[in-house]
Order: sequence, then structure tokens, then C-alpha cells
Amino acid sequence: MIEKEFDGRVHLGFLLDCVARETRNAVNRGVIETNDGQCNMKYGWLLGFLQRQKDPVFQKDLEKLFHFPKSTLADMIQYLEKSGYIAKVSVDTDARKKQIVVTEKGQKFTELAESQIMAVDDYISQDIPPEHIEILLQVLEKMRENAKNYKSYIELKKED
Repeated sequence: MIEKEFDGRVHLGFLLDCVARETRNAVNRGVIETNDGQCNMKYGWLLGFLQRQKDPVFQKDLEKLFHFPKSTLADMIQYLEKSGYIAKVSVDTDARKKQIVVTEKGQKFTELAESQIMAVDDYISQDIPPEHIEILLQVLEKMRENAKNYKSYIELKKED
């Protein structure tokens, strides 16, 4: 009984995952092709975040903000630093504190990545009227909210 119902249905989570994966792959392909394969987008979002900060950023700030385990964030920071995309700079007031700054190489990569993201966004949304895009955004935001709240829904059902 469940099998027929399962097979006869569009699985939104799977479809969203497929679209996200294809989009991510398209961005990565473009970045790798135009960046001589030096770096992909694995940590590009963190680099973009760092570049947009007006105030000094420290690793502890990122730990609090992103709720990553210390080791995961440390590995990400280490990779970006080793690759020359960021640098850790001592702060005058406390030599133990190291501010994370985006290097010129990191800035160039971020610009490249952002232009590739916009190109892919434009390409995948071509021939879709703006009003459909607006509806899609509303629906996706509601789905994100529903998925986020699903755990509490399950907990409420257990109480019944």
C-alpha cells in the first residue's frame, strides 16, 4: 500500500536536493574553469562572509556565529590560510588574538565566485517570469520554515 503511494508521488526534498546539487556543480565547474582549477567553492561561502565584514573577525566569533565544532572551523580556516586566501594578523591590543583578514587572492576568488553564482542564477532562471520566481521564493521559504519546525511537530505527535 505505502509503496504505491510512495512511487506515485513527487518527492520535493529529493527534487530540491537534485536542483541544489546541479546548481552547485554548475558554479563549481565555472569557478574551476576560470580559476585554473586552483580552488573550488567548498569554502567560498566562508570567504565571502569574511570579506563582507566591516568589523574585525576572530575565529571565536565564527565559532559562535556558525555553531561549528572548533576542529571543523579550524580546518576550514587552516585550508584558506594555507591556500593564501586569508591571513591571520596580530592585533595591537592583544598579541594572542589573531584577526582573520581576506587577502588580495581571496578577494579575487570571491569576486570570481560571486560572478559565477550570478551567471548560474541568471541561466537557471531564464524564461521564468519574475512573478513565478517571487512565488517560488515564498514557497521555498515556507518549506524551509516547515522543515525546520518538523522536529517540534514530531515531538508534539509523541505527546498525543
